[in-house]
Amino acid sequence: MRATIYGSGGENGLGLFAAALFNNNAQVSILAFALGFAFAVPSLLLLVHNMGGLGAMLWLFHGAGLLPDFAAWLMVHGTTELFAILLAGAAGVHIGRNMAFPGELAVLDAAAQAGRRAAQVMVGVVLMLIVAALLEGFARQLIDDPLARAAIGLFMLVFWIGYLFAWRRGVPE
Repeated sequence: MRATIYGSGGENGLGLFAAALFNNNAQVSILAFALGFAFAVPSLLLLVHNMGGLGAMLWLFHGAGLLPDFAAWLMVHGTTELFAILLAGAAGVHIGRNMAFPGELAVLDAAAQAGRRAAQVMVGVVLMLIVAALLEGFARQLIDDPLARAAIGLFMLVFWIGYLFAWRRGVPE
């Protein structure tokens, strides 16, 4: 397990693992968004399932005495990637909620209105996943110090929270 989170940057196995993780997270993001059209329930179930898999990995590394190392390894890209997945799920839930409770609008009109806003979120999700892939492909594999990995992850988390919740407040909807 230690070899999974530490190794030289030139190992092909880590590159393949990074590609597999990116592929999984891109699929989860797309599904979490797309399943929102089924009144949001499948989106929520998918997010719970994905977090359950993450919890299982955390439990395994904890059992091996590697939880802090694994958490730092995950933080490098995970703060960006997991945030993107949650945003994609929220966009899907937004559409599903508007379809289930359209108010005065017809269901298709409510879905279209919600879809326009959710599409803007998904553009951001794609950009976040690209940033996460770069962090996953380079920073996570080239930096072996857990403190440096955690610092990068925390910086990215503060950056995304600041961008999405503080700096963007003045932008009209």
